[in-house]
Amino acid sequence: MTEFLSFAMNGLVLGLLFALVALGFTLILGVMQVINFTHGILFALGAYFAFSMQRYVGFWFALLLAPLLVGVVGLILERLVIHRTYGGNPLFGLLLTFGLATALEEVIRMVWGKTGYSVAAPKFAAGSFDLGFMIYSKYRLILAVLAIVVILLVWLFLEKTPYGAIIKAGASDAEMVMALGKNLPRMRSFVFVIGSILAGVAGVIAAPIWSVRPTMGTAILMPAMVIVVLGGIGSFWGSILAGLIVGLSTS
Repeated sequence: MTEFLSFAMNGLVLGLLFALVALGFTLILGVMQVINFTHGILFALGAYFAFSMQRYVGFWFALLLAPLLVGVVGLILERLVIHRTYGGNPLFGLLLTFGLATALEEVIRMVWGKTGYSVAAPKFAAGSFDLGFMIYSKYRLILAVLAIVVILLVWLFLEKTPYGAIIKAGASDAEMVMALGKNLPRMRSFVFVIGSILAGVAGVIAAPIWSVRPTMGTAILMPAMVIVVLGGIGSFWGSILAGLIVGLSTS
């Protein structure tokens, strides 16, 4: 029973991490109609940026700054190349982002090297908790709490703000949003940045568990795509539920 509970806890934590990545993926796919293969690399960049920063600024500042840098990278990619595929054959966007992901993975190897790095959990999260029925990693519990907080913040933004309502409408019918007088290119750029930041946050908090390596973006991308299909494109709670299902199944 202890082993079963351990696997179940690991699956829930992994599922929350998958859901965090998939939320950004499904927002971008819903609004842009682009299968964004660079999403996994943005996840990896979040981990690498945090890995480089933590020794200088600590965990919390790295958690704040690294996703913002990933958001900037996402904005540059979207404005320079990805926006050219909007409205065309979806295959164009898929092939373009696949090529970008392959190139950026090589950039990671050139900058940080081919080998992976183990990342220690922050000192305040080292060790384990005694939950009564089992001993469990303190950092994994903190990771789960952070993922839930970010997910709730995204939900509040989408549900309680006017711009969130526009984004939800854009995920259902982007052309109708433009017909109603909204700035569709600006909205698409904003959504891409939000999705990139979510991938970056997931990369930062996943680094102490997964270690940091060039192929980590590819490893997270396939589960994210499965979650989007399982949960439904553009579905917020569908992505969360599907993420938990995939995480538990994997564990």
